[in-house]
Amino acid sequence: MDWMIVLDHISRVFPGGGGDVQAVRDVSLTIQDGEIYGIVGFSGAGKSTLVRCINLLERPDKGRVLVDGVDLTALRGAALSRERRKIGMIFQQFNLFATRTVLENVVFPLKYRGMRRQDIRKKAEELLRFVELEDKKDAYPSQLSGGQKQRVAIARALASAPKVLLCDEATSALDPQTTGSILKLLRRLNTELGITIVIITHQMQVVKEICDRVAVMENGRVVEEGDVFSVFANPQQPVTRSFIDTTTNLSQIHTLIEEGASITQLKPGECIIRMKYLERSASEALVSQISCRFSVDLNIICGSVDMIGGNPLGGLIVIASGGAENIGRMIDYLREKNVEVEVLSDARAAG
Repeated sequence: MDWMIVLDHISRVFPGGGGDVQAVRDVSLTIQDGEIYGIVGFSGAGKSTLVRCINLLERPDKGRVLVDGVDLTALRGAALSRERRKIGMIFQQFNLFATRTVLENVVFPLKYRGMRRQDIRKKAEELLRFVELEDKKDAYPSQLSGGQKQRVAIARALASAPKVLLCDEATSALDPQTTGSILKLLRRLNTELGITIVIITHQMQVVKEICDRVAVMENGRVVEEGDVFSVFANPQQPVTRSFIDTTTNLSQIHTLIEEGASITQLKPGECIIRMKYLERSASEALVSQISCRFSVDLNIICGSVDMIGGNPLGGLIVIASGGAENIGRMIDYLREKNVEVEVLSDARAAG
């Protein structure tokens, strides 16, 4: 397997008045060539520091950073600068030159590639066509929307023909529709240009939509890692479950039960069940199957089905009624079908 990025026991400590702050603690990650890799965490988790270690904007105190087979931590000066050209970066706040036009913003990094003047302009216009902003080449950043500014930033990052693109909260300042268009563009960069993309975000929805694999950070450490489908289907850590809950309405049921909402008031013999199902069972008509097979009535309170990596993943919250024995047999059957079942509220004993 070809690895584009290898982080080998990376640590980064910042001195502070109240003591040292360990922003990154002994993190090891491998990111495959051509992969879209997500790093997610709440504020202060260390994810932005970690991504800045990849291009040595932050030099690790311990560990090694290898990009395209080269140990960046062993380099200094001009040698490091040459290798850094393989790594583009975009940010939440775009970092455009306010007094330069869109075209001039993209031209700027091209001046350092030893290209002829006429070739520089041609290349800049080509990059703006790629990000679908050629008609804005004479505009200034203040005349652009947030999504257009980020497209300019992406075009500028592509000017050095990078092998890696680092995205540090690149969609956090954008509305959901614009975020979707930027993620679609990033996927296109990955597919058509073969660029390895690392996305730093606190939005699990972004990870779900575009990433192949994900690492979850907490207190400077990677606490969970895996392909996105597996992490969403079976999160191991509380922080991961908290992130996943932000992408679905299923978690609302706990609040509704605690508040005693009318929809959660059970009659004798009923129970509220959360069913979480994976690829194989998601495509089956489970609700109608179990309703007929076990003579159980199911009242759906809420549900969620998402496509992750082309595979369906989702779940349902239902009120089940039809007798304690029938409901028990239904739950056993669901578990045999690889459906995770949790009884959230139970009045079967009163039936």
